[in-house]
Amino acid sequence: MSMVELRWPDRTVEVPTLWLRDNCPCAECRVEATTEHRLVISSVPIDLEPVTVGAGSSIEVDWGDHLSVYTQAWWHESRRQATRSHPEPRGWAPGFEPRRFDHDAIRGGDRGVELDFLDTFGRDGAVIVENTPSTPGYCVEFIRRWAPPFEVPFDLVHDVYVDPAGYNVAHTAEALPPHNDMGSKRHPPSGQILHMLVNDASGGDSVLVDGFGIAALLDDADRALLARKEIGHRQFADAAETWGRSPLIRTDAAGRVVHLRYSNQLLQAIDPTDPDAGAWYEAYHRLSGLITDEANQAQFRLNGGDLLMVNNHRVLHARRAFQPASGARHLQDIYFDTDDVLNEAWRLAQD
Repeated sequence: MSMVELRWPDRTVEVPTLWLRDNCPCAECRVEATTEHRLVISSVPIDLEPVTVGAGSSIEVDWGDHLSVYTQAWWHESRRQATRSHPEPRGWAPGFEPRRFDHDAIRGGDRGVELDFLDTFGRDGAVIVENTPSTPGYCVEFIRRWAPPFEVPFDLVHDVYVDPAGYNVAHTAEALPPHNDMGSKRHPPSGQILHMLVNDASGGDSVLVDGFGIAALLDDADRALLARKEIGHRQFADAAETWGRSPLIRTDAAGRVVHLRYSNQLLQAIDPTDPDAGAWYEAYHRLSGLITDEANQAQFRLNGGDLLMVNNHRVLHARRAFQPASGARHLQDIYFDTDDVLNEAWRLAQD
């Protein structure tokens, strides 16, 4: 691999030749206003070598048919973007409960409070906002501050209350086991808001489970099988259908779990003649046991005006059974893309 030595006043670094040519910041090679590439890297020879390389706070590189000028400001910004990342998820300590923020403090213009809220969401995967307006549909206005809502085939805003005609078990007063929503889509929305408009019913406490923490408790063989075997999930109503086949666990290039998909309600049958069916079900049984173990659950009550915001690829949510005759209980939820929120947080932090 060909390398080029860049001699800055305070350091000397070696970088790949093709990287340096591809990142030329000039107007011929980049759209300056947006930093988008104009140069297509395959338009230069793979064995490209510079004719001359200067040194100093601005480094000129003569490529023979092109002159590039690289400044220290360009170098620092290139490194900043290259090493940019979202907040690193942190595990939940025993007794974890989502951190609570006041609605008006977040939305009142205090940038520090707003960024603290967004950073906490990025690291914990769950936050609660208290004293929100108990206005139907307010969750749409709330999330639009940082991200557009993610509409699914059933509805934009999902009303959760006891409804005998409902298409989902959430429309009953039954207990709901921990799950994340829209597992029936191959690419489910990664964020969810659950906004409690009114909660005067007895029971119905909310439950959260850290899916990343659960995945870490699995042994390597179970984790590998659940990450390899695709399983179908389905949710449907009279006028909509969602179905997808995906593994329960998704990992990134480094092997870190980035999505735990678990929905007991929507899981479809695995082919019983599949050679992996028995081993998969044993792994799934162990996964379910960890998820339903109350020692791995955070339990709390959402009151009217409380808004719970979760990373839907990480955090499983659940509900204890409640007594519908004891009082009204009405929750609305909506989806969004977690990346949109975290990217907006990064942008706000630059101001």
